[in-house]
Amino acid sequence: MEVIVWDGLSSDNTLNEIAKYKGQFKLISAKDSGVYDAMNQALKMASGEWILFLNADDYFCSENSLHSLLEAIETSDVDYVCGYAKMLFGLRNWEPKTLTDVDYFLGNPANHQSYLCKKSIYENLGGFSLKYKYAADVEFMYRVIQYGYKGIRILKPIVHYSLGGLSTKNLSTGVAELDEIRSVFLNSDVDFAKKCRLVFVDGLEFSDVFKNGILDREWSKTQREFLENFFRNNQSIESSSTLRIFKNKLTRFIKQSLKQFVFIFLKVIPSRYI
Repeated sequence: MEVIVWDGLSSDNTLNEIAKYKGQFKLISAKDSGVYDAMNQALKMASGEWILFLNADDYFCSENSLHSLLEAIETSDVDYVCGYAKMLFGLRNWEPKTLTDVDYFLGNPANHQSYLCKKSIYENLGGFSLKYKYAADVEFMYRVIQYGYKGIRILKPIVHYSLGGLSTKNLSTGVAELDEIRSVFLNSDVDFAKKCRLVFVDGLEFSDVFKNGILDREWSKTQREFLENFFRNNQSIESSSTLRIFKNKLTRFIKQSLKQFVFIFLKVIPSRYI
């Protein structure tokens, strides 16, 4: 096992702090053009068969966290494995999704800090795309699914994920970038991808026109099963009662308000403590 620390020519006290642990890791302090460029460069220096990227201020939940991922790859024929990420002082779990092309509708397949993947896959797919500043990890995980690599979920908390980083400090821009990425994999324009996010992730009421339009498109077997099941269990605006629509809107408003409060708080704190 090896630990590689990539430092992007930091000007704070980082190098002095990590010098206390000299000999326990390989340190590279060099110029990079952003977090994903740093991850790509560090990847080239890794000699291991499996890779996990743990970013600044994120940490394993327990001394057995990494063992849980390693145990899974020893007992299953898989190309990658991922677990839960804890957030907000451990009050919320970020759970991996389906790890299929259904995730093109649902968003991030997994938190990349809890994502253990073969180095050969990163090499085969060219690593992280530097076209994206906030969500290149999601685009990479989508490509992993697209190319048919097999993953498995571990239903355990693996890492504590800090919410004060690049993507959460730039929420609206990051969400727009995710919509752009989603549109590529849905083979659609960005407006359609955004509408899918609002309906399938945020719970926005949908019309019969949207339902019929999306069902008329060509989808894979797993995507069509997801869509048919979703529309079987959720009613369109035309089929819903006024009370049901009001309750859904109120629920969505409360959730969005709480989310906005959290991210406003994250923007004003001086550094990442959450």
